[in-house]
Amino acid sequence: MDWTLFGLIPMIFGGAPPDSPRAVLDAIYEPLQSGEAINLEEHYTDRLQDLVATNLQMNVVDQSGNRIDPEAADIVEFNPFLNGTGTAVQNLGVSEPVIQGDTAVALVSFEAEGQPTILTISMQRQGEWKIDDVASVGSGEKWLYSWLLQFDPYNQQ
Repeated sequence: MDWTLFGLIPMIFGGAPPDSPRAVLDAIYEPLQSGEAINLEEHYTDRLQDLVATNLQMNVVDQSGNRIDPEAADIVEFNPFLNGTGTAVQNLGVSEPVIQGDTAVALVSFEAEGQPTILTISMQRQGEWKIDDVASVGSGEKWLYSWLLQFDPYNQQ
């Protein structure tokens, strides 16, 4: 059977199935295109949520290097889906996710503040599809979000 036809179904009928890797990406990037803030962690796997929580507990420091309350209202959070801190995206391109069993991966490209970005987004089904990791693979600095959360590449501790 030629499975390429199934990749065309969302384009033909107007949207991804509600519980699909593409629907997760759409739920993240549609608001980000207009600069809206969203709760990214609701789209994370349990593993990625745990890494974010641990990182906040261990590595939140102010500009002087002093630890601050991770619940402080003025903390600027890195948004892996924007490769930065929160500007709207232009020229967004999202590939159709490649699905193998309970995992999926997609490429996302865009420009933010004039900087081109290419991200690889891996997803996992945990009852529903969730984001398991994000990697910057385009020009500029390369990173893997889970690695940034687990280790201290900028020597903040």
